[in-house]
Amino acid sequence: MKHRKAVTLINIAGLVLGITGAVLIFEYVFYERSYDAYHKNADNVYRLVYDRYQSGSLMYKTTGAFYASGNWLMSNYSEVEDFFMLERYYNIEVSVKGEEKALENFFEEKAYYVSNSVFRILDLPLILGTDSCLAAPGTVAISERVAKKLFKDQNPVGKILTVDNRDNYAITGVYRDIPSNSHLKTDLLFSFATVLARRPHLQTSWTSDFRCMYLLLRPGTDYKKLEKEAFPRMIRENYAELLAPKSRRDEYHLQPIKSIHLHSSIEYEHEPPGNGKGVDILFGFALFLLIIAWINYVNLITARSVERAKEVGVKKVCGADRPTLIRQFVFESIIFNLFCIVLSGALIFLCMPFFKQLTGIEHFGSIIGTKFLLYSGLFIFSGIVLSSIYPAFVLSSFAPIEVLKGKFRNSAQGIGLRKALITFQLFISVSLFIGAGIIYKQVDYLTQKDLGYTYQSVLVVKAPRTNEQQSEYQGKIELLRENLQRNPNVLGFTFVSDIPGEEIGRFFEGYKKGLDIKSSGTGCFRTDVDADFTDFFRIKLLAGRSFNEDDKVSQTKVIFSNKAVARFGFDSPEDAVGGKVIAIDKREYEIIGVFDDVNYYSVKAETAPIVFTNRDYAKQYMAVKYSGTSELKSIIDQIKPEYKNIFPNNAFEYEVLEDKIAGNTKTDRTFSLVFGIFSALAGVISIIGIMGLVIIIINQNMKTLGIRRVLGAGLPDVNSYLWKHFYPQLIVAVCLAIPVSYYVFQKQVLENYVYRISVSPTYLILPVILIAAVLALVVVAFARKAFSENLTRILKSE
Repeated sequence: MKHRKAVTLINIAGLVLGITGAVLIFEYVFYERSYDAYHKNADNVYRLVYDRYQSGSLMYKTTGAFYASGNWLMSNYSEVEDFFMLERYYNIEVSVKGEEKALENFFEEKAYYVSNSVFRILDLPLILGTDSCLAAPGTVAISERVAKKLFKDQNPVGKILTVDNRDNYAITGVYRDIPSNSHLKTDLLFSFATVLARRPHLQTSWTSDFRCMYLLLRPGTDYKKLEKEAFPRMIRENYAELLAPKSRRDEYHLQPIKSIHLHSSIEYEHEPPGNGKGVDILFGFALFLLIIAWINYVNLITARSVERAKEVGVKKVCGADRPTLIRQFVFESIIFNLFCIVLSGALIFLCMPFFKQLTGIEHFGSIIGTKFLLYSGLFIFSGIVLSSIYPAFVLSSFAPIEVLKGKFRNSAQGIGLRKALITFQLFISVSLFIGAGIIYKQVDYLTQKDLGYTYQSVLVVKAPRTNEQQSEYQGKIELLRENLQRNPNVLGFTFVSDIPGEEIGRFFEGYKKGLDIKSSGTGCFRTDVDADFTDFFRIKLLAGRSFNEDDKVSQTKVIFSNKAVARFGFDSPEDAVGGKVIAIDKREYEIIGVFDDVNYYSVKAETAPIVFTNRDYAKQYMAVKYSGTSELKSIIDQIKPEYKNIFPNNAFEYEVLEDKIAGNTKTDRTFSLVFGIFSALAGVISIIGIMGLVIIIINQNMKTLGIRRVLGAGLPDVNSYLWKHFYPQLIVAVCLAIPVSYYVFQKQVLENYVYRISVSPTYLILPVILIAAVLALVVVAFARKAFSENLTRILKSE
């Protein structure tokens, strides 16, 4: 190590960077794969989902389920041991009335009604209360975090939680905070018995499916077999007659709870899903990163075999046998690798703050724990042993007589292996660089894509829940609108039921007037908006007009999206305008306009058929457009007093719409950034290894280079002499990397996106040019250094 300090430092740098990068990637991958795996029944819990087809075409994929399905399955199939229902209870305003004064209200973005059986199926440890705490209507269990927030050190059981200043729930339990690696994160669980008490018909209904169902299957159940047997029969015996007249059919599936986070992206997901393909690719990436680092190590050790040949020859003459030498070199290698692991541990510790911020993992290794350490440690140890054995056998195999006569040279087999390893190393680096570029362009495309509306400089304020008469409440909203619009920094105001960036939670069911509901009834997402909505978001109208204030009186006008037009059976937007539709409640509506399809929920989801209505009772968001030159804090400081002046007893909470829209691509942006950083790291490790090889080649051929200079060779000749050791490997690596990268990223990664780029030749060629240029610079730099060496010193021993 002392004798060749530069090579040693290069070797250490390559291994340390490789181990550090691999461990960090392993942490991210294991975390993403750990979602919902902590439940003791995780291997036997499944979510029920279904696909609905009409006339052979897929209408939608949904997490919705009928409550009656659970009881039917348990009655007919012993494989189904239990189930629980889950219904959204989003964006609620919560308060607790104390004995002396009212505590501060707050909004809860994501809460659920849930069956009491959830405590038997999932791991939700109760700190206070029993497993039957949600058995009765009007009860709620709260998380430990909310209990501390609202009640400090007091016992919250028995206290009353008020929702939307209207409904009261008795707190009957406190559960431990749900881990961050769960797809069902919430601080409030309300009893599903409350839903059944309000709507008892749900227990036997096969038409209302706006809730989720999770099944607990008997251990060892073949869930795929159960899918094929149980669900066609369930449809046939219960509601096939409702589907047949409309040419519909349903296909049910069971999703393992552990796969939901990474491998499910359908209607009414509880949170934006992860990137399953991306995580799999990153796992392979981590392995390749370690392999590249160990290839460097093996290459540099075996390339220096000439320098260590005399040491081996002398030791053999003095009586050392081959097993002794193997043990020596293996031990050297292990000590070297362990030293690098210690340095990697220190580097990982330093990188932790940045890594946590980058990936959103709160506690490094705390969730993965023993499993993570076991798998990553086992792989690293195996790599150390394997990377030690080959150099040990190579170095111990030298014949002492040949060595001591000075006739030893690297074998053709050894040189060939090194060239193969360099080729493989460059192949991985080129492939990763190509992949990083493609992923970056895909994510950039998603973030820049026109969603069909504008969302910049928009502040979303959650509408207060006052429990007042609708006319009185709406009057206050209009007063707030007028007050805010007098502010020169406020450019617009609209009041809506569903804000862009969230999945629409309401449905419009009906049929085209003149047709029969049994044969033509269909449904679309429904959003309640006001007269300013389309202008506020600059949504493009294809035909007809938007709402005006007169439409609010009758509330019999609707605006359709282009897809809704097709779903209801109209021939074109122009044909739809003036057309009539009959809702499921028998009310007749006139279509006054058709707007272009928009990605209302997410750019990662296909545009959905949407109907805009101008009702008021379901609206829960106020959107305020502010001047782009204004500071956000200043705008909030101006809006909040106006809000509090009109709604003094309600919480004021807001979010920036641009941040909300960006949140739907957060996992993709994180994946792109992680992939890009570690692709660059893989390239650096490869270049570091090649730098080491260049140094060794120069050291072993200094006299050759000196003689060439005496005979008139210039710097270009030295460049050419060194370059010929690497360019054949680079050419082979590029020829392999381009088709492999195209297939993997075009066919495996991009196919997961609804809207995606096409891989152009530029994405394939630019990374190749970049790596070739860096490699050429390394060779030129070291060639210049070798060319400047003193000729006398080089040739004096000849």
